[in-house]
Formats: sequence, C-alpha cells, structure tokens
Amino acid sequence: MPDSLTLTLVDGVRLVVPDSLNLITPYVLTEQQDWFEDELRFLRRLIGPGCKVIDIGANYGIYTLCMAKAVGAQGRVWAFEPSSSCATFLGKGIAANGFGHVVVERSAVSRECGTGRLALNDHSELNALIRPHDAAQASESVSVVTLDECLARYGWRDIDFLKIDAEGEEANILKGGRRFLAELSPLIQYEVKMAQGFHLELVQDFAMLGYRSYRLVPGLGVLAPFDADSTPDSYLLNLFCCKPSRAAQLAARGFLVDSERSSSSAATKTSNDYGWRQALARLPYGAQLANDWEDATETEESRAIEDALACYAVSRDDRLAAAERLNALSASFRILTSICQRLPDHLRLASLARVAADYGARAVSVNALQQLAAAVLQKTSLSLDEPFLAPGERFDSISPGDTFGKWLLAAVLEQLERLGAYSSFYTGNATRQRLELIKNLGFASPEMDRRLHLVRTCFGGVSAT
Repeated sequence: MPDSLTLTLVDGVRLVVPDSLNLITPYVLTEQQDWFEDELRFLRRLIGPGCKVIDIGANYGIYTLCMAKAVGAQGRVWAFEPSSSCATFLGKGIAANGFGHVVVERSAVSRECGTGRLALNDHSELNALIRPHDAAQASESVSVVTLDECLARYGWRDIDFLKIDAEGEEANILKGGRRFLAELSPLIQYEVKMAQGFHLELVQDFAMLGYRSYRLVPGLGVLAPFDADSTPDSYLLNLFCCKPSRAAQLAARGFLVDSERSSSSAATKTSNDYGWRQALARLPYGAQLANDWEDATETEESRAIEDALACYAVSRDDRLAAAERLNALSASFRILTSICQRLPDHLRLASLARVAADYGARAVSVNALQQLAAAVLQKTSLSLDEPFLAPGERFDSISPGDTFGKWLLAAVLEQLERLGAYSSFYTGNATRQRLELIKNLGFASPEMDRRLHLVRTCFGGVSAT
C-alpha cells in the first residue's frame, strides 16, 4: 500500500489518496482543489439532506464523499469499488470525514453475480472488468454483484441518485438491474466518453427502460434534453437520465428543462433591463470602455451582438425560470456562433468563448479562445468599440487599469488553460509556456500558480513552442 496524502476540496471534504503526483487524482486535486467534472458541482446543489444515493465505480471517493457530505447523517450512500487498494483509501477518506452513513461494498457491478477479474491500471480511474482474463495484465479477483441482487439485499427504496462510472461495463449493469430500474426512479449519471469514442448506444438502452437522457448545461446548472442524433461536444464525459416522474420533480425545483428553444424575445422585450449598459458597463473593464461603445457607429452586426449580450444577461438572472434562462442562453450562443463564423472581428470571439462554455459547447469555446489568443499574440489590431464579454467570469471583477492588453491576453490564456484540457496532467510540459506567460502578465489566479508549480515540478524540461 503506497503512502497516503489527505487533500481538502473546496467544499471541505477530505480525500485520502496515494501520495504521488504521477497519478491522475492526486495531481488534479492538488491543482484544482476539486475534481474537473462540472457534474460534481451540479450534484452539490442538487443533492440535499436525507437523500439516498448510490455510487458505482467510487474509486478513491470523490463523488462518494462529496455526496455523503450533502446528504448528511440523515441520508445514506452506498459505494461500490472493486479495487482493494482504492477501497482501502476510500475507507480512510470516510474515517477522515467522520462519516457513519456510507456503506462500502468491495464489488464490481455487472449483469450477473459471481466473481471476475479486475484489470489494474497504474491510474485506478481506468481499472475495468476484463473478459477473458489476460494473464499478461495485472489484475485481481473481485466479487461481482448486480443492482437487482443489491435491491433485495439492501431493501432499497426511494433512491434519489445513481452514478455509474464503470469503464465500459454500463450496458451489463443495466442488464443486471432491470428490476431496480423498473421499480425505482432515480436520477442517473452515466459515463459516455471512452478512449475509443462515445458510447451513445447507452442513450437508447436507457430509453428502452423508460429513462430519457439529458446533458448538463454547466453555466446554468440545469439539465436539458440530449439530442443523440447530433454530434456531441468532444469534451462531453457524462450524461444524466431519468423517468418522467423524476424529471417533473427536478423541473419543479428548477434543475431540469424538458424542452429547449432558441429565442431572443426575452432580451429584446426587456432591453432596458438586460442591455450591455446595465450588464457590462458596471463592470470594471466595461466602465473603462463604455464611452467607446456608446460612440461606435451602429450596424446590423452590432445590433445582433447587443441582442446576444442581452440574451446572455437574461440567462444569468437567477430570478427567472430555468426554461427562460436556457432559451436565452441558447439564443445568445446561436447569434454569436453565426456572426463569428462570418465576421470574427472586434472581440466577438471572447463573447462566443464565454457563452459557448456556459452552454456546454466546450469545443466551440476552445476554438474561439485559440483564434483570439493567436490574434492577440500576433498583435493583430482588435477594435474595442463594441461591447463584449470577458472570456472568463473571474475577469469580470478585475480592473484592466492601464494595461488592457495584458488583461485581455491573461483572460484569454487562463480560460484556454482551464478549458483546453481537463487538467495540465494531460498536457504536461506543453502548457508550461502559456502558464509562464500568464504569470508574467500579472493576472494569474492561485490555480494558475499551482498549475505552473506542478508542471515545473512534475514535468520539468523546456516548454513547447
């Protein structure tokens, strides 16, 4: 058993992990003080005291322990983790938080009960059941259970949430859980991204059992219908699904929207409340540029940009219904995408990057940031006479002062660093040059400082150009 390290997340939960920055989880948690999935932040808001949740593929317990804190002593968490090493660390994490309401079962979940072989990867997040056993691959014998067997054994009733992260075993879990899925009505989070691509056949598998799939809209923290016929965002990792009964409950709480339409009417009808003069001119950078924006010549494109910004402002108003906010965000994304495809001048790409990230079109956001970063670094002239959104929310409250160029470049590079990869663990020394530049610009956040320190420490070498 390797030495252990205890790390504290942003919500105060303590995780016990191997003391090695050569492994994914310790590195990411040290870098971000949290896990990189937006779904975890959503669940912290969704799951409340007294809830009953199940975590299949608990690993070191990031989801298990965060959910355990959310449900409190009145709730219950069942965590399934077949790896003996991971289960040991998970047990230490439970003890470190003083949780007495978490049940750990050292079993894999599949289509039938028995025993199996778990392939052991250096990065435990990639451990998976293997068929047939490959003698050349490190593995261990594990117990295998089904959801239906556990339904009877644990007497499960009123399960609120189920997470499935089983490295390709999802379809078999469904086959072994038909009674569970028929009798209960939880919200389910399931992984769809694999190394070889997307497993979108799971959308249909769940649909045949009465569960409709949804995607998380990260900027709003709501679930929206997932279109399995469209090309998914390349950064998509997980989807959610539930029966109509659970969907109705979530919609009533403002966590789910059952349909999505793109309409700018909310913004155009209330332009006095949501125009850039109200939403942006009050921010430090907007205050500096407001006179230039007022004096600019109005064009058809500039009017469309103002509509897009007003729609985005509507989406940020948490006093409004979730459906209205989502429709406004969708309209903003549509308008900005169309204009930037034709005329990506001024700082429209910054606005597109911000809106696309909130909407869940992360690949679109990254592409916009890359174009904008290249333009700024090449000292391409960028007109400032049109209102725009800062690429990342943190820069809304930071004054550019008399170094607007540095402020803009730092904002673009920081957002590109955050969105371009799930962590600098995956990019290594290739990101060092960008992190060094962010630091030298004078606007680095604590996380960017941690990223630079980790890259220097773990990868060394000379940064890629």
